[in-house]
Amino acid sequence: MQGAKKIKNVLPDSITDNCEFPNGHLKWTIGGNQTCANMSLFGDLGIIMTINGISLNGETFTMELEDVSPGTYTMSSDTNHILHTDQLGMAWESTNANPATLVILSNNTSNNVLEANFSGTLKSPLGLIKTISSGSLKVNYTE
Repeated sequence: MQGAKKIKNVLPDSITDNCEFPNGHLKWTIGGNQTCANMSLFGDLGIIMTINGISLNGETFTMELEDVSPGTYTMSSDTNHILHTDQLGMAWESTNANPATLVILSNNTSNNVLEANFSGTLKSPLGLIKTISSGSLKVNYTE
């Protein structure tokens, strides 16, 4: 077939990395390794927004967000808190001394869909530090 163009079938990363649920995704990178909530994901807006994801490798990632309007916010012990548990069950959290950053890209209150990026430093009870980069979420939440 002369003049025919070959069409390359490329799937978006959210499909090929098994990190997409019908209600969204939650992804984070620590030490160059991307992990995601590929076992369960939920978002709930009550007094604050709670987002929780669990990965097949046993990691959990929970965010408690007081701020859900588009904008840039700090994530510390006191506000917009992150709690991450690794495969060994070690807890890591955002701190007041070195807060992480949360960027709310959009919050569609008609469809209850929150989209955000996050990055920063988490600290363990032993004083160890982990850095999160390329954190992203898109979650359809309940009220």
